[in-house]
Amino acid sequence: MPTNSYELIVLGDALPGLVCAALCARRGLRTLVLADETRPARYPLGALRLPTAPGVLPGRGAGAAARIVRELGLDHALKRKVREARVSAQVVGPDARIDLSSEAAAQARELVRELPGATERVLAAWDQAGEIAKLGDALLAGDDAFPGTGFFERRDAVKQATRATEAAAAWWQPLADSGLAAALTALPAAAGGRAVEPPPLAIARALELWRAGAPGLRGDGTGLRELLIEKLTGAGGELRAGVASELVAGWTKLNAVRLVSGEELGAGQVVAALPVGELVPLFGKKPPKRLVELAAASAIAGWGYAINLVVDAAAVPEGMAPVVLAVEDPSAPLVGTNAIVLHAGEPDDQGRVIITVTATVPRGDDATPPDAAALRGFRARLLDRVEELVPFAQSHLVVMHSPYDGVAPVVPGGRGGFDPPPPAQLPAIWRPTLDGGLGLAGAPYATGVKHLTLASSQVLPGLGQDGELAVGWNAARIACGIAGKKRDYLRDEVVST
Repeated sequence: MPTNSYELIVLGDALPGLVCAALCARRGLRTLVLADETRPARYPLGALRLPTAPGVLPGRGAGAAARIVRELGLDHALKRKVREARVSAQVVGPDARIDLSSEAAAQARELVRELPGATERVLAAWDQAGEIAKLGDALLAGDDAFPGTGFFERRDAVKQATRATEAAAAWWQPLADSGLAAALTALPAAAGGRAVEPPPLAIARALELWRAGAPGLRGDGTGLRELLIEKLTGAGGELRAGVASELVAGWTKLNAVRLVSGEELGAGQVVAALPVGELVPLFGKKPPKRLVELAAASAIAGWGYAINLVVDAAAVPEGMAPVVLAVEDPSAPLVGTNAIVLHAGEPDDQGRVIITVTATVPRGDDATPPDAAALRGFRARLLDRVEELVPFAQSHLVVMHSPYDGVAPVVPGGRGGFDPPPPAQLPAIWRPTLDGGLGLAGAPYATGVKHLTLASSQVLPGLGQDGELAVGWNAARIACGIAGKKRDYLRDEVVST
């Protein structure tokens, strides 16, 4: 028998799940988030707390982020977390470094200086990116979820998405074969958004969001998570460590979640901020056919890798932005060490800066993660790229460590005190393969199980973090609809503050 009951249980504390939970709790649903402590947002290394992934919020005033910030009243709280900088992001290619700016004149000066042979073409494309991005906004910020959950929703969404995709393809065509100009335009989606082979609509949307500003978030990359947890618990929701071992179904729907500890929790409905493949084992020997089909159709494009370099502040090059998106070979695919991101934090009270470097490990012939030898080879190639961009990092290094590859912390001079935790699991990056998702969606919200909704990075992998925020919003819309709230609940006055 259940020891406690909730209207909504969210499996996993990934970003889409936290967004969904905070919105639902604020609307009055008794909400519980089960956090998997094997997938932490940051980890201890001696006295340091290092991120497993960096924290930025591209387009804080636009896209899905703007809607969530407004709904949850995060404006003032974010001002405390955001690191404002004159230039929040740069794109870097061979012999080119462009500061991203929403101010047209400033952006034109950057492009004239760095891309003299393609200035007019790139200027026109970058100016038009905003119009293409608005077509994506209409798709993602409409009254219906995307990808759609019902026949009519799917039909209308596909019509809208088709128009947006056709316009984006026409916008991208003049740039498609322009080498460095095309690579620099696509970098915010490919590297910053972790989208493998992004379609033109994703490129335009990511470029516009990053140009609007990509401020870093204080708190070891967990600033936004911390704010969402505050809103969740402030509205009466709960967050606790726990991993589901079984989803208990009655005759028609889910009614409980059994934990690995043996505890059973009653659930009016469940939102899974997990890959769909991880849900199949939770139904035992006879999982629902539709769920098995969705898991089989899922395609991994690669894995997200990160390494942290703690350096003296003197190692950070003058003029380097807090976020740098870099490409080595514009003619090659924007994956692997060819497209990387550097996130530089603020100096602490000892003058140390954490530089978190991220890149996508591309999948091989099968969908198995890279073994230890392959991952260490990837690490070595990545560090060669870092040395080109931050040439004095090694000479000012305090400690270097990745949470993923099992390599012991690198400490110049052999100083101790850095006992690392066991290696974390590499996060999967999903390929958008959903029919009707038009290169943006990888899985639907509906799982084929009544009152079980999917809300993970797998749903809109083509849109990166903006997609994860949109997924959290739509999952909350679906959950409140199941709970009997009005369809337009996110436009109504909140139940609790």
